[in-house]
Amino acid sequence: MLLEYVELGGPVMYVVLLTWVVVIAAVLDRVVYGLGRCLRRPLANVRALARAGKRKDARFLLEEERERADRRLTRIDAVSQIAPSIGLFGTVLGMAQSFLARGGVAGDTGLSIAAPEALAAGLSTALFTTVAGLIVFLFGQAFLIAWNEWQWFLERGLRGLLLEDTVGQGE
Repeated sequence: MLLEYVELGGPVMYVVLLTWVVVIAAVLDRVVYGLGRCLRRPLANVRALARAGKRKDARFLLEEERERADRRLTRIDAVSQIAPSIGLFGTVLGMAQSFLARGGVAGDTGLSIAAPEALAAGLSTALFTTVAGLIVFLFGQAFLIAWNEWQWFLERGLRGLLLEDTVGQGE
């Protein structure tokens, strides 16, 4: 069934499918990282360092963990944002295909009209590429929102620990 939709979407649909694969791969990478992070519990080490008064080391460890957490997020963002544009390109091609399709002759005027099958093919290309591009976009952006909320949730108590007693100490 999925293959039918890809075929109805035309050649542009394969490019949209490629964006879907890139986004899914990057999301899976972040999910695996997140599971590993839950097992490693690096923020517990950051808290321990901060409570022990080693705030500089705690900040360094936190920044290092943030960098690890942010890997591939820009890829998810960029590819998911470009997917609707690719879908729109498919829409334009499908509409052009519909308008340029030539079927039988309309009466004695000599004007060409589009056959219903040609119109349907162009419109299906237009619709399926747009929908597919939007699905990739929505999935990628929803994941990024959830990821950022999770990051905020995990780090919610660290800010106070890392900032307290730093005024006047030059850190």
